[in-house]
Order: sequence, then C-alpha cells, then structure tokens
Amino acid sequence: MNSWKKWMLAALMSCFLALPAGAATPAAKETKEWNPKPSERWIEVVKKERRLYLRQGEKVLKTYRVAIGSGKGTKKSPIDKITPVGVFTIRRIADPTNWIFDPKVFNEPGEPQKDVYGKWAISFRNPWNLAIHGTNAPWSIGKAVTHGCIRLKNPDIEDLIKHVKPGMKLVIREQPVFPAKAMEAPPKVAKPLPAQAVEIPLPQANLESADLSPAVSGDLPPVVSGDLLPGVSSDIKPENITPEPSAPVQEETSPPQV
Repeated sequence: MNSWKKWMLAALMSCFLALPAGAATPAAKETKEWNPKPSERWIEVVKKERRLYLRQGEKVLKTYRVAIGSGKGTKKSPIDKITPVGVFTIRRIADPTNWIFDPKVFNEPGEPQKDVYGKWAISFRNPWNLAIHGTNAPWSIGKAVTHGCIRLKNPDIEDLIKHVKPGMKLVIREQPVFPAKAMEAPPKVAKPLPAQAVEIPLPQANLESADLSPAVSGDLPPVVSGDLLPGVSSDIKPENITPEPSAPVQEETSPPQV
C-alpha cells in the first residue's frame, strides 16, 4: 500500500476513535413548512381566530367559524383535549351518524351518546383519531370546547365536503401567517352602457335658395328648438334640402363589452 494511502487511512481512523461512545450524528435540518402550489386547494385552520379557510394557493375561497379543543399547549395524548398544530393529509369523508361518543374515555360523567358528530366528518391522518365534523351543539361554534376535534355547524360541514377530497392538505396553526384580507367579492356584473348617439351626416342644404342670413348675423339663440341642430337656420325648408343617400344605421343587438 502506498504511503499516502496509509496516511489517509490513519487520519480517518483517528477521527472515528476520537468520537465519544454513544455520540449521535448531527440532527437533520427541520423540514420547511409545506407551501401550496398556486392552483392547489387546501384547508387551513387558525386556532386563535376559530376559523377554517378553504384556500387555493393563498387565495381564500371560503371561510367558516369553528370550535377547537379546550386544552392548551402541545398535543401529547388522545385525551388532553388539545387540537394539534401541523400539516396533515385528508384521509376520507365519512358518515358519522352511527358513531358513539363515550364521555368515560375522557374521564367525564355521562352515558354514551349518538348523533353528536353531525351529518358528515372529514377524517385526516393523525395518531389521536381526530376529525373535522359537524355537531349537535351549534352554540359551541367559535369557542374552545371540544375534545380536540375541529367542529363546524352542520350546514357548513355539508358545504365544505363539496370541495374536499382525499389527499388534500390540512394545515392547523396557532396564529395566522397570511395578511388579513376580506374574502374576494364576486365580480359585479357590468351594467350596459347607455346607447351612444350615432353621428348622422348633416343634410346638405340648397345654398342658392336658402336664406342663411340669421346664421350669418348671429341672431340664432344658443339652443335651437325643434329637431334642427345648432348652427342651422330655422328658415331652411324641408323641400329645399336634398339629403345625400347614406347607409342605414344598424342597431346593436347586445350591450357593448366592457
């Protein structure tokens, strides 16, 4: 073996033996927060605002008031009543009408109950068996009263499931990160503009026989009554006017585009 190869091997072995027993490799860098594509639809829940947003990119398509867990802090247990924060994936849309809620799971008094989850539930992948669902207590919406799930009014969950499909992302945050913006109002339908007057060539008068003295002397008032335009003498008789042939004016069948 060449001398330089022996030297390199000895250097590597010395570095390896210098590590203390049980030493761990450096931790990997924290994964950056998930960023949606501009055309991607996803769900955002902001706990402080008690709101759920249906978004496309950063644009808000719909927003709903929600109830969240009554617990505070970092989610560690299925029974700590905390709504977790993080990035999750929608699993399925389920009918929860036959689900049973047993308060004994949370060390609470009472008997098992049915029909407490509303008409629909949106399941997302998490180790605590939490979901987004309806409720039989609409008065609770907007409060921190759940056992960790995200609760909507029944009409709202019925509307939300129309826009949700498995594989969509769900991001739950403590605080908002997007600037507060009102939902974009639907575009107003532009009213048709009033019909514009069509310029019609002024008929050419028979100047030899017409009396134009009023127009020359300036005796005409600023506004001439009748159908004549300003600047045309009222003494001009219809029989003395020889109109030039012109193409008929076509009326527009639809309002102009704006």
